[in-house]
Amino acid sequence: MLELKDIVVAHGDAAPVLDGCSLTLEPGERLLVCGSAGAGKSTLASVAAGIVPRLVTPTVYSGIHRVGGEDAGRLDRGSLFGAVGSVGQNVEDQLWDLGVEDLIAFPLENHGMAKPAIRERVNALIHDFGLNALRGRRVLTLSGGERRMVALAAAQAGNPRYLVLDEPTTGLDPAATVRLVALLERASTDRMGILITEENAVPFEKLADAVHLLRNGRLTGRQPTAECLSDDAAWAACGLIAPASRRGRLDAVAPGPERLVVEGVRTRLRRGDGQPVLSNAGFRLRAGEVVGLIGRNGAGKTTLFQVLLGLAPVIAGRIVIDGADASGWTVARRARSLAYLPQNMRRVLFNMTVREEVVFAVTAGGPADDDAQNRASAALATYGLTALAEANPFALSARQQALLGLACADAAQAAVAILDEPLFGRDLHGRQMLDTFLKAQTRRGGAVLIISHDLDMVDDVTERLLVLDSGAISYDGETRRAWSAPAFAALGWRAPRHAAIGAAA
Repeated sequence: MLELKDIVVAHGDAAPVLDGCSLTLEPGERLLVCGSAGAGKSTLASVAAGIVPRLVTPTVYSGIHRVGGEDAGRLDRGSLFGAVGSVGQNVEDQLWDLGVEDLIAFPLENHGMAKPAIRERVNALIHDFGLNALRGRRVLTLSGGERRMVALAAAQAGNPRYLVLDEPTTGLDPAATVRLVALLERASTDRMGILITEENAVPFEKLADAVHLLRNGRLTGRQPTAECLSDDAAWAACGLIAPASRRGRLDAVAPGPERLVVEGVRTRLRRGDGQPVLSNAGFRLRAGEVVGLIGRNGAGKTTLFQVLLGLAPVIAGRIVIDGADASGWTVARRARSLAYLPQNMRRVLFNMTVREEVVFAVTAGGPADDDAQNRASAALATYGLTALAEANPFALSARQQALLGLACADAAQAAVAILDEPLFGRDLHGRQMLDTFLKAQTRRGGAVLIISHDLDMVDDVTERLLVLDSGAISYDGETRRAWSAPAFAALGWRAPRHAAIGAAA
């Protein structure tokens, strides 16, 4: 059994992140813990995995952590981390610049397994996780979803007794999520205990044996999955959109002039089979539009936004921003018209304070006059960051950094905002903030491109959808009609839970 009892964790002078949390995980059991952003899910997962306090030492830590009946604090690191495998929400923290096969083999080599057995195990995991097309690739060249699947395979390589997964569906396309759930079900039949922390319970509703909800550092009582998922009030009390409900659609804004035109883009970057990642990609965004972009892991979504930002070279095609050909524009000049919010905001933060990040978004490094300061102050207030204005951006939580990204994009008032996997899928406050940004951006004549695998969110907030497949846009039309389109059917994904499937008839 993996047991947590009366766990308290605090950092600095802040209130406890976890305040008396207790749970048990039996061998072969699948336990789901759901909570809103900032509720303490990642900290709980880190404690269960032994990362806190063995590798990360908080200011306050108390309680009991047992693994297989033994005090985790008395186990040596090899025994502890051999018994409990884990994958964190920020999967990049667990990756090195290795080949795919080498990363999966790494824990097996640490255990001293014979080379023939390592090769057999690695080959089996690559097959099970659908990673054959990634053989020979360097992990850091993969898309976010591909990296996560490799990390998940590596975590299971050593057959740990318990597996702790923090937001494991982040960046995974729907097919990869289904494959992951099937693999976890198989692992649990081999008596592996599985603890999952997530905002979105839907992918795990048939896998999880029981659910805890996490609110303000405390766990609710353990409930059978079906019973918990049908309790809308309990989810709302924890700041989450209930699995069985949806938010209403935003009011559409009549489209205006074209803000972004992409025509016939062909990239220099190629796949393993020699084909360009993007072969003939093209679409248009107009003022007032919120457009979704979906596609399989590795389809080229990351390459597409890198092309738009001038970070990836093209050998054909053109990009027009606000009526001007951007072919000769520098990255800095494009950034003044294209606001980009990555899933991991740490990649684009570099100023010393939160306020300076927002001011920089307005001025692009130029002089900060009164107008820039006022716009920054207004954006900080809108997204609830005023009290953190002088904090270091790297000291913020992932949720606060995501809100900072919205504040920067709002203050910048760019022609187009590109949101890459925004972390606001089922979080009530986060979705309210996302809605606030979308309304502000579209009402002032901007456009928004949302790149996401969260089909429920895409169905809620977009009126138009793009499907990227085989290096080109295979569907460009109304979101409500997309779910019945051949291009979506070709992906082999389930439509969103509340989609009006009959709309395309």
